[in-house]
Amino acid sequence: MFLSIAPPAPARTGRLRPARMVARRFGPDPEPYRTDPLLEEYLSDMTGLYGRRFRPDRHAASSRVSFTEMADQLVRDLEPPGPVDLIVIAHTTPDADPRRVTACYLNELAPGDPLAFAVSDQGPAAPFTALRLLGTYSGDFPDCRALLLVLEQTTLPYDVTGAPYPLPVQDIGVAMLLEPAGTDGAVVHQRPDVPADGTAALLRELVPDGALLLTGPGLPGAGTAAPDLGAAGVWAGFAEHCAEPGRPIALADRDPVSGTLSVAVFPGEPPHDHS
Repeated sequence: MFLSIAPPAPARTGRLRPARMVARRFGPDPEPYRTDPLLEEYLSDMTGLYGRRFRPDRHAASSRVSFTEMADQLVRDLEPPGPVDLIVIAHTTPDADPRRVTACYLNELAPGDPLAFAVSDQGPAAPFTALRLLGTYSGDFPDCRALLLVLEQTTLPYDVTGAPYPLPVQDIGVAMLLEPAGTDGAVVHQRPDVPADGTAALLRELVPDGALLLTGPGLPGAGTAAPDLGAAGVWAGFAEHCAEPGRPIALADRDPVSGTLSVAVFPGEPPHDHS
């Protein structure tokens, strides 16, 4: 047995660019909570593994919107015009109902026979990693059409104290349809172990002159987008600002745990906004 460590991830340039985009906030489950012994036992066992206590009262009072429900609505809103080759789901909060595998559900829901998987446990870096992976995997699919879904939900059935990154206060989903771009597509940069006081210099290096910069809660400042939506906020901000023709847009966020600074740069031609 041996340990293999991957080399630092380079920028993934140019294979895909946004074609359509939707962002949606979700209301709570309108149905009153009905006791679900199997789910409650599962959540109790899982929280116990991490030294936390499952709170049935908190769970019953929460919105209880699962990632599967979010993804179903987002894909229907997006209306992919043809078969999809790749789907990546990115999230920082856990699913409200972990018994349902959203990637498998989307494999059946989306047109075509897509390869679908999820990226998590990376904090706000997860959506950027997902976009970078789409750029990498797309090389195996001629004329690749891909979906990126960034999902955040508020159902956390245990007490949370001292969260290093702001938690969302509303259930939110962002979906992006990506299509081939030649060499003029999205570029993703990810740099680990960046101290908080070193982000400004790196952003000057990585963000093109004249680009609109939107930052997440990990990079507080004038460009912070939707700070109450967790890691999905900056992507929801992109959906709101993507109608500015001819101007590149850069998204950036920093994970305070790993120090990873992530930057995604999109070309000046905007996606068609369906939000």
